[in-house]
Amino acid sequence: MDQTPPPNLSQQLLEHISSYWISQVIGVVARLRLADLLASGPLSSEALAPQVGAHPDGLYRLMRAGVVAGLFTQEHPSTFTLTPLGACLRSEVPGSMHDMAIMQTSPGHWLPWGDLVTAVRTGRAPVRKVLGTDLWEHYQKNPEEAAHFDRAMGSFSSFVAAEVARLHDFSPYARVADVGGSQGVLLAAVLRAHPSCRGILFDLPHVIDGARAQVEAEGLGQRMELVAGSFFEPVIPTAEAYLLKHILHDWDDASSTSILRQLHRAAPPGARLLVVEMVMPDGEPSRTALIDLNMFVVADGRERTAREYEALLASTGWALERTTPSPSGVSLIEARKL
Repeated sequence: MDQTPPPNLSQQLLEHISSYWISQVIGVVARLRLADLLASGPLSSEALAPQVGAHPDGLYRLMRAGVVAGLFTQEHPSTFTLTPLGACLRSEVPGSMHDMAIMQTSPGHWLPWGDLVTAVRTGRAPVRKVLGTDLWEHYQKNPEEAAHFDRAMGSFSSFVAAEVARLHDFSPYARVADVGGSQGVLLAAVLRAHPSCRGILFDLPHVIDGARAQVEAEGLGQRMELVAGSFFEPVIPTAEAYLLKHILHDWDDASSTSILRQLHRAAPPGARLLVVEMVMPDGEPSRTALIDLNMFVVADGRERTAREYEALLASTGWALERTTPSPSGVSLIEARKL
């Protein structure tokens, strides 16, 4: 019996195998800010090369590959026009993917994925083996890469911020603390939607330093207090409600338990905890499985099912009240301090 796979399936698999080529094309296009330069109209690769510090032939070949990736159209032999998809890589537009493209193709994420086999064989992330440190220490030592990470998380927060502000009534709370809140995008949306609230943005010192300009630009300097610290230490400020967006999925169960206990220790009686995460479906195929694998590889973290979140919260003194899915794919997990 002939065991040769059908050509169409082999081609489909080859496209999957080589898909990392596209990732790197997108990452370099973002690094060179080609989307910003093409926003006002078509340009030739020869004209762009000196502006971005690139070799003319190398840039032409990159941009020709960018046509395959859907980022550009090629009007003439060396003239390119930005597509709507490519426009998502512009750096100063709502929902920009500019920093996300750079972050995902930078050493902190790219190199650990190159050693996925170690994670699978050992059950531990290969980050320390590959980078010599964990992801968070790597970012502290590489501030430019960390800045792209912080801005990428801020851009991603903009997708879900309005939904979170709509899904929960924050008006009863005098203070809302966004723990690990990065640039404060989520907290800013909550404060704009609920003028009676004041906010506390809590994150590591270098993140807080980078967030000050963003908070002032939002016009929220008088309503948002910026506090530096680690959520593994007993320095979390007191608030009536706490936000945790895409924090717990960065950590294994032991570390997540430590974070939740520190929050419980800081929270007054009856305080609310609002966890924003993707919830892994029970036994159903889902793209969340790929996101879970990413968290495993780069941070020893994990995505969790609804039952796993409920158990994690209950073990740290938080009672699950409800879980509400949103159109963006994340869920708002609401809990109360016991």
